[in-house]
Amino acid sequence: MAHQASYRVYRPRRFSEVMGQARTITTLREAVRQGRLTHAYLFSGPRGTGKTSVARILAKAVNCENLEADGDPCLTCASCRSIESGQHLDVIEIDAASNRGIDEIRDIKERITHQTAMSRFKVYIIDEVHMLTQDAFNALLKTLEEPPAHVLFVLATTEAHKLPVTVLSRCQRYEFKRLTLSVIEERLRYVAQQEGVECQPEGLELLAEAADGALRDALSLFDQVVASDGAITSDGVARVAGLVGHRQMQRLVEALATGIEPVVQVLAELRHDGIDEKLILRDLARQFRDILLYRTAGADLFPPYRRDGIAALNQEMPDGIAPSWWIESANQLAEAEFRLKGGFPADLAVELAILKVQNQLLHPAAAERPVEAHSGPQRLAAGPPVSAPVPAPAPPSPSEPEEKTPVPEPLTASHGPSFAAVLEAVKRDRPSTHALLEKAEGEVLSPDVLRIWFEFPAHREIAQQTHNRDVVERAVKAVFGSRMRVEYGVGKPTPAAEAGESRAIASSSQPPLADAVRDWFGPDIQLKGF
Repeated sequence: MAHQASYRVYRPRRFSEVMGQARTITTLREAVRQGRLTHAYLFSGPRGTGKTSVARILAKAVNCENLEADGDPCLTCASCRSIESGQHLDVIEIDAASNRGIDEIRDIKERITHQTAMSRFKVYIIDEVHMLTQDAFNALLKTLEEPPAHVLFVLATTEAHKLPVTVLSRCQRYEFKRLTLSVIEERLRYVAQQEGVECQPEGLELLAEAADGALRDALSLFDQVVASDGAITSDGVARVAGLVGHRQMQRLVEALATGIEPVVQVLAELRHDGIDEKLILRDLARQFRDILLYRTAGADLFPPYRRDGIAALNQEMPDGIAPSWWIESANQLAEAEFRLKGGFPADLAVELAILKVQNQLLHPAAAERPVEAHSGPQRLAAGPPVSAPVPAPAPPSPSEPEEKTPVPEPLTASHGPSFAAVLEAVKRDRPSTHALLEKAEGEVLSPDVLRIWFEFPAHREIAQQTHNRDVVERAVKAVFGSRMRVEYGVGKPTPAAEAGESRAIASSSQPPLADAVRDWFGPDIQLKGF
């Protein structure tokens, strides 16, 4: 006899064997035990979480000849055995993905009027019910609303939002949740014991993570790894599932603290091994999170079998890294994954994101350098200088008393390098936002305030929209440092004292209507009659 897949061999057979769906199981068990059944159930949730298995258990329970006191089927009576073997005449399973037309539903409507052949209830289990056509749904509505007393419908779907509201309102709905890592690991450990398979704790954890909350996927991957290696190891799981292995991740983290060439080389090897770019970004962000927790909360936060691996990764990174760097780096990796959805070349997006993270790691002083008036050329992360140096003012002679720091002059795109660096960073991130800022001018009001002046208020309003504002703030923080805050104005930058005086004069000498017109069309608009 051919080998049977583990997810079929270890499929739950009674309510007490279902894992991770306690609320749903408790309600169904009590409904069966008390005889308070409804005519139509809808089981919705992610794939591999037990929807079809629970539907079969429910069919066994309502037809069991020796129902146990807690509502579980006995599994020994003729009805239970025939349902488990798929030969019960009154339990009909329909795959709506391949039987989705109105003719199949009409056939059901004709058959449900017939009495049961060998049990109390005739149970129809319709899997992937969202695949039915609109005509099929319309034909099913009346049957769902008022079926015969001996008929139960159990609808299962992974996409409940695709069902018509009229169908949803006729069903008692149960949401199946993604299984947690601990639940999947527990089940995998049990299956490994039953099959006599040796397992590493790290391998089981990685296998559970790769399943993404679906126990069926975890068991299928379990079979693949066992067939390939004969045991469950982290390297074997990573190879079969196409994940970043622990050794590969350690090399990538080590390359981050070394230089650009090792990073590019490791990324090329990962692509050659067929590792998906999204998984590289996600796994690296997860490692940053683990190292941050290891450094701040200690090793006791992790299971014993993971501590050595995290300690090894932690040793590859320099000491004294601020917690904000770990958080910001993980955020940059998440943004890079978002860019993959927009069609940006995947390998380039991953390289740029990781090299940017590396640049901020190796050159933290450059990333956090405060802005000074008339400063020299500023270099963005992993980028060239954007303009020639501006000569610094001559130091005061010994005979002259040192004066107070003057009000910084406006830094515009043509006057100084700093705002030009912001424009260059914006252009690389979002060209449409750069086009909006091309004619804007920047003015450093204080060490932590940069004001961007626009010619027209409409341009300012567009720049303050979320998608543009986020791009600008990222560029400003990359050039000026994390303390710099952005303000938006309309008009031309002027020294602070003159700006306050001129605005006060304008507000006192011009009527409110003139102010409103200038506020909308710009300060250079020529007004007549005021």
